[in-house]
Amino acid sequence: MRKHRVETRQLGPAQLRILLTLARDLLQTDEAPGSLALIGRALVEMVRFDSALLLLRSARMELVEFDSHGIPHAAATEHPLYRAAVRMTAEAVNTADRQSNGEEQLEYGGPRRLVLAVPAHAAAVVLAVSWNHDVDPATQDAYKRTLSYILQLAGAALGKIESHTSLERLLREQRQEIADTSASHAEELKQRDEAVSEMRMLSLTDVLTGLYNRRGFFLQAEQIYKLARRKRTKSAVIFADIDGLKRVNDELGHEAGDAMIRDAALVFRQSFRHADVVARLGGDEFVAYTVDDEQPEVILARIEANLRAFNLMQERPYRVSISAGVVLVDASADQALSYYVLLADEQMYAQKRSRLH
Repeated sequence: MRKHRVETRQLGPAQLRILLTLARDLLQTDEAPGSLALIGRALVEMVRFDSALLLLRSARMELVEFDSHGIPHAAATEHPLYRAAVRMTAEAVNTADRQSNGEEQLEYGGPRRLVLAVPAHAAAVVLAVSWNHDVDPATQDAYKRTLSYILQLAGAALGKIESHTSLERLLREQRQEIADTSASHAEELKQRDEAVSEMRMLSLTDVLTGLYNRRGFFLQAEQIYKLARRKRTKSAVIFADIDGLKRVNDELGHEAGDAMIRDAALVFRQSFRHADVVARLGGDEFVAYTVDDEQPEVILARIEANLRAFNLMQERPYRVSISAGVVLVDASADQALSYYVLLADEQMYAQKRSRLH
């Protein structure tokens, strides 16, 4: 440090003013292009050169060329000063054992070239300057002192920016990683919810007809049934089965029987509103629960009308026929929904017997 204090006293007021201005401006600049422009301006003001190359050893090696006006440009490895700059970084490795000597910079040169590196043990920043003519030793010594200060200021400023940039890049990567992970987790949760919803629907749905199965019927209908009782709303249970399904199975086969079940389910479903709960209990039996609907006779009439229309419009080797029974629910009675399903079943068989006789 004593050596530097001696050398700074050899700088003139104008040079010191330039260095102080450079130090102040670099502290206020957070971007590399702006810092490089300031460094180039200081180089031109303090040293007359024909070409200069700045090598920065960061996450990746960067090369910046300064023209004779101090304007920075991106440089390539073909630059005439590149080999000299790289050689200085290689020599820095050999100085690691000499750190106790207090060396802070490496240097070498000639009558037309001067190369400096800081710090000596790592050579994080290298500045190579060249002239198209010979420079006398005294002038070169003066340039060396000046350039060493500029280089140390440049190394500190650009190192700060590199650290800040690396931190921002790391934060961006971490934010993106968190966002990607969150999106992945959200997609996994969505797929899991969809799978759970699908499994739940499958557990409540009759595979052949798409209607609710027995479990689905009671799970859905009992909620509406409790609400209807609480509000004293009229409701009804309709129980039905398919006429002649056994004969179709025996004469036409079970595929035709399954088709007949699907047709009967379609007609039965179309006879009710979307809000009504319609299910296949199994085999040839269907059930529906409807709230605040018309009179029971009207419901049965609607089923019969839909059956006639279906049989007229569809060509089948069988005729779809359904027997149905309807029971009005007594909202004031303390009875389970299953009680009315059994009553509707009895009504259906009564209707079926009356049609046979």
